Amino acid sequence: MKLVELAVEKKRSQMIQTAFKTGLTSVETVRLSQELDEMLNVFIPPHLEEKHINQSQFKKK
Repeated sequence: MKLVELAVEKKRSQMIQTAFKTGLTSVETVRLSQELDEMLNVFIPPHLEEKHINQSQFKKK
């Protein structure tokens, strides 16, 4: 696993643990969620994001 993936997974785990302890809408959980979003926005290459969007258009409803 790459260092970036480890950092993202660590932040995600922190967010989930905090959500269980303090609630989904707590200031701390929201802060960690925003930090995770920022990490993902920086580290996910645009071509992978486009691929995900294109695949989601074909999901059955």
